[in-house]
Amino acid sequence: MPVVSAERFATGLTWGEYLAGATQHQERRREIYESVTFTPEQREALAALRPLGLKVLVLEEYWCGDAARTGPVLARMAEEAGMEARWFFRDQNLDIMDQYLENGTSRAIPCFVFMTRDGEYLTHWGSRPRAVKEAARPLLPLPPQGDPARPAAFERFAQVLGEAYDKVMPHGVIDELLEYVNTALKAKG
Repeated sequence: MPVVSAERFATGLTWGEYLAGATQHQERRREIYESVTFTPEQREALAALRPLGLKVLVLEEYWCGDAARTGPVLARMAEEAGMEARWFFRDQNLDIMDQYLENGTSRAIPCFVFMTRDGEYLTHWGSRPRAVKEAARPLLPLPPQGDPARPAAFERFAQVLGEAYDKVMPHGVIDELLEYVNTALKAKG
């Protein structure tokens, strides 16, 4: 069964449309997108995906800092691999998001849903690279809103996330996404 109908997939925004409408983190997204490079091995792996005509449905929101980092990497990767990518706002598409909850409970974004050319599910990835999740894990959960300890805890959390992202951007993210896609393709046969 397709993740979404072809008609619904076509209603998603292209990367250019999504970026042009960004109300937050627009410059960061643009800078990351323009700075993405690929290793020779990554170019080869992405070229091997071109004939498959894969699709990727991206669930994000403009305010999400994680999406502002990885969404542009996904956009460049999709272009390089000849994937049709469409962006959907999570909060307007909870019926899709609720199929891909992180840990079965969280509507964490970004969420990248990879599909065949016919829209059949392959795999999904989100919401942060493994190394970033591991770096952040000791700092979670954050104190609740209104707790006097929250601002300092959040500041430390943001610092740790930023340092972890700096270590994996963009090549570690690309490698992880390729691993997800290629593992799913092998399992599909």
